[in-house]
Amino acid sequence: MQFAVALVEYLISGIVASVWVVAVVGNFIQLPLNKINDYKEIFFIVYFPVAYILGIYVDATSSFLIRRVKELDVCARGKSKIYLWLRTGLMLVYKFLAGEPKKDSYERSAGILSHSIPDAVRTMDAYVSRDRIARGAALNAFAGALTALAYAPVEVKSSIFFGCLILFIYSLLMYKRLRRLSSRFKRAAIDKINSQKSGGVGEKGD
Repeated sequence: MQFAVALVEYLISGIVASVWVVAVVGNFIQLPLNKINDYKEIFFIVYFPVAYILGIYVDATSSFLIRRVKELDVCARGKSKIYLWLRTGLMLVYKFLAGEPKKDSYERSAGILSHSIPDAVRTMDAYVSRDRIARGAALNAFAGALTALAYAPVEVKSSIFFGCLILFIYSLLMYKRLRRLSSRFKRAAIDKINSQKSGGVGEKGD
């Protein structure tokens, strides 16, 4: 089950990434895209494994970049008052758009799923999968914007660039929100499981 979820999420990221990769490579190498229909069976046999690998690379790269940005954010907060002011303003905008999380979010679902640890693990995997897809979409959108800026025809360059830029910002917001939701579920589920274990130990001791 976990492998199937990972397969789908990596394929999604890889297929989307292949669009801007082909756009970049096509400016340096003449790709025989017009002959794909003649060799479509071979193409799909080769394409999906390549897309899967590309999706893994996108996920690993996006994870590294997000972690690195967090480290730079912590470093800059203590050194630049202008950055701290801008960051505070952006966080206020984000909270306005995303809203404040409910204090008791996932309490009920975590309580129910805590009776079956495999179900709780599968649910956590599903939430983590959403996080990965969102951060992969953000990186792909950012790469798409740069690709459009560098290689897109003049008549569509602005449209593609701003479209990808909007998608990049929106994907980051969604990643932040989904990450927050999955973290809250993990904490709630672990608390419920631990409390049940503690209760079970107490009952045995009595």
